[in-house]
Amino acid sequence: MRFTSYVVLNGLIFLLTTPAWAGDFTGPLFGLATAPNGDLLAADSGAGIVEVESGQNPFPALPGITEIAPIGNSSLWASRGGAEGLSDEGQALLRVSRGRATVVANLWAFEEAYNPQTDDVRSNPFDVHSLGGDAALVADAAANDLLYVDKQGNVEALAVFPTRLASLVSLKSALGCPASGIAPLCFLPDAMPAQAVSTSVAVGRDGYYYVGELRGFPGPLNQSRIWRIAPWASWADCGSSPDCEVAFDGGFTSIIDLKFGPDGLLYVVEFDENGWYAAEVLHMPAGGTISACDVDSLQCDEVASGIPYVTAITFDRNGQLWATENAIIPPLASVIAVP
Repeated sequence: MRFTSYVVLNGLIFLLTTPAWAGDFTGPLFGLATAPNGDLLAADSGAGIVEVESGQNPFPALPGITEIAPIGNSSLWASRGGAEGLSDEGQALLRVSRGRATVVANLWAFEEAYNPQTDDVRSNPFDVHSLGGDAALVADAAANDLLYVDKQGNVEALAVFPTRLASLVSLKSALGCPASGIAPLCFLPDAMPAQAVSTSVAVGRDGYYYVGELRGFPGPLNQSRIWRIAPWASWADCGSSPDCEVAFDGGFTSIIDLKFGPDGLLYVVEFDENGWYAAEVLHMPAGGTISACDVDSLQCDEVASGIPYVTAITFDRNGQLWATENAIIPPLASVIAVP
């Protein structure tokens, strides 16, 4: 249905943009995609693949789904994540076709066997990008890597993203430290290591792969990078390999999705300007932001801001930009048109 409304969170009033579709989402919503026939599809981690306008789920139930990438009208790639990421929870790349879902690759097994970042064994496949019917790219947020998976189930790590020292000065200031802030964060040091947490992948017109970072605990501000990876990369150590270099060196907070628009610009979704931890765990949201960036000039323009709990975007066949809103609050979850 189409509606105009608002929600009050922690004393802040967020207007719900119109037009919007509020389906019976089980949630959380982690992904959005547009099928070749124009249907808007949502990756509902509770219900599976949902047609946004009708609210129906014509596909097999896929609990734990994090993203979808259409190949055709009734065929697509889907990633399934892990809530904790510390054990085999069914983390996989799946192929959904003709009403059936088939596991193409067990991505927990790949992480357990190879552990490209050589840190804790963790896997949470969070984003998938279709390279056609023969292969797909998967950004594993817990493993901190970008994977190439072909239709036979062969998996290769293309790039591995480093843990880096993150400044917490801006975050602590935003949360009111030391006087009125959240005590656990206020007592953290002014800098500490934070993992990359690769949440998003998109392919540019130049053929290169672009990957965005969320950044790990405690969700530092303005320190999420976007990496540019060569399509021929293989086990590239990002930051030291010429096959994986920084495209945007920070300036973003908690990147959760990337999409190239019909205008050729890279649209960057920041989950919340106060960082994911402050918004999701401490319940101190500032709202998320969508920016349009030129990957050649490195100039970015803000498209929308103050979107509560935005997790994903897509462009429809007419070039209209759509986004999730209140995506981690199932009773309020909706898909909105961004002016």
